[in-house]
Amino acid sequence: MNKNKTLLQKFMEFNATKRMSSAKKKTLLTVSGGVDSVVMCDLFYKAGFPFAIAHCNFQLRGDESDADEKFVKDLGKKYNVEVYTIKFDTGKYAAEKKISTQLAARELRYEWFEKLRTDNDFQLIATAHHLNDNIETIIYNLAKGTGIRGLRGIPVRQGNIVRPILFASREEIETFQKEQGLEFREDSSNQSDKYSRNKIRHHIIPLLKEINPSLENTFAEKIDLFTELEELYEKKIKQASTQLFLQRKADIYIPILKLKKTHNASSVLYEYLKDFDFTVEQVEDMLHSMDSMSGKQFLTSKARIIKDRRFFILTKLPERDFTIKLLQREDAEIDLGEGKLVLTQAAIRDPKSEIISAPNIALVDSAKLEFPLTVRRWKEGDYFYPIGMKMKKKKLKKFFTDAKVPLNEKENCWIIESGGRIVWVVGHRLDERFKVTPHTTNALKIRFQ
Repeated sequence: MNKNKTLLQKFMEFNATKRMSSAKKKTLLTVSGGVDSVVMCDLFYKAGFPFAIAHCNFQLRGDESDADEKFVKDLGKKYNVEVYTIKFDTGKYAAEKKISTQLAARELRYEWFEKLRTDNDFQLIATAHHLNDNIETIIYNLAKGTGIRGLRGIPVRQGNIVRPILFASREEIETFQKEQGLEFREDSSNQSDKYSRNKIRHHIIPLLKEINPSLENTFAEKIDLFTELEELYEKKIKQASTQLFLQRKADIYIPILKLKKTHNASSVLYEYLKDFDFTVEQVEDMLHSMDSMSGKQFLTSKARIIKDRRFFILTKLPERDFTIKLLQREDAEIDLGEGKLVLTQAAIRDPKSEIISAPNIALVDSAKLEFPLTVRRWKEGDYFYPIGMKMKKKKLKKFFTDAKVPLNEKENCWIIESGGRIVWVVGHRLDERFKVTPHTTNALKIRFQ
């Protein structure tokens, strides 16, 4: 981009090249009142691009937040455009969701922006991220540990969200503000080193600029290259992933033999697993454990990977389901979420001919059942008398271990109880006490499907 061009000319050229904001697209500008968003408004106005303004009052800085809201409303009057405002109880939302205040504010504002967009026929939502924000993001990603995706920083466009001044440096924006005499609001939190990005802005960037005074120009030239490299990289990763990650119900199975033969296995694994918050170090540990014994686990707050004999098994970690369901005598089926139980009544003439070997079907002596039956997840301490073991008592935990049931299946296993006694470990084994006998005349067939 020509350095001799004005910021307005660069703005119009950038948006035309990236096919984003234009005179034909109605855009919702997200405006805090800070210098970046104020300059974005002025560029839209001078370029003749149709826009409206959206402002969130997160009520985190008392009177200062209210003053920001009033300033943005006055800004709308200056440009004769509509201004949408909203107040959020951000602290309460963060506490309820058990997330950081920053993440709470992000979730609240983007959900509201999208609602405004669809309700009022805006084609785009514009944020005022600029080149220095992008540089700070890349450095932050590198410091936290990133794949190649983190090197491209903030995307120019994500769906309907665009960054129309991402090309501009902070210095260019501040120079334009002074030249045009634009008033703006200063967020006091920007001066605090409480946040990681502020530490990068106040301490790391100045040191890097001592080494390379043209730091912004250097990054601007490389970001497009990083983006192109990422596209090639993602294409290669996608090709490898289709062969390596096998979906089985809610779990992902990674064949260890195929993983050993996968070129650049570390990169392929990391790019897939990073969305579950697995680190580079955990991926390397996985690769080193391929020939070790089964049972090793790798955990994050989002998922667990278990090393089985032939697979790494990835299971998402929902909150443990302690739901208790009741089965009435007249019920034909009951939904368990990941499957359902289907019940049918059966008259028994020859018990020997009714032997069932399928693990997903149980044939139970109806006369031994006390309704309603209870359906629940198994828990520590549960025991039963597995059919075929001559009334030998066995704890479910030991049963699962001896049967080599994968941990992900074990933790999600349902049981059916009658009068406090286990009737069936669903999908695995019937209890001896409830099997059909020569004296059985009526049976209940339960199928898990």
